[in-house]
Amino acid sequence: MSRVCNVCRIEKNISEFYGGRYKCKNCVNAAARKIRKEQPERYARYKKRANEYLKERRYGITQEEFDIMLVDQNNMCKICNTEFKTTKDTHIDHCHDTNIVRGLLCNNCNLALGQFNDNTDNMDNAIRYLQNS
Repeated sequence: MSRVCNVCRIEKNISEFYGGRYKCKNCVNAAARKIRKEQPERYARYKKRANEYLKERRYGITQEEFDIMLVDQNNMCKICNTEFKTTKDTHIDHCHDTNIVRGLLCNNCNLALGQFNDNTDNMDNAIRYLQNS
């Protein structure tokens, strides 16, 4: 299945388009790069709105709730107490079964929980392994 891009007018495979858009991925990305370069303040506003939207859509929390969590955690990872340098370093940890937000983590701690599939038995085994090695 194919579609013609409204910008470059080239017929491309449907996989070359984001969702139901009529601009191909190359044209969408080129426009975003142009805006980022020529209008950085507009791009910053867009990114801020997009991040806030994703927090609400994915995790059901508002930017205000996120900010409160940051303050409650003293701007630190809830597991290793590493200070977050930027909000980009801050990951929203949630239960994959219930989607309930548990806290804010650094990248390493967030990845570690994910690698253990949130399984506390595996985590306990890893602790015993480290203690006995």
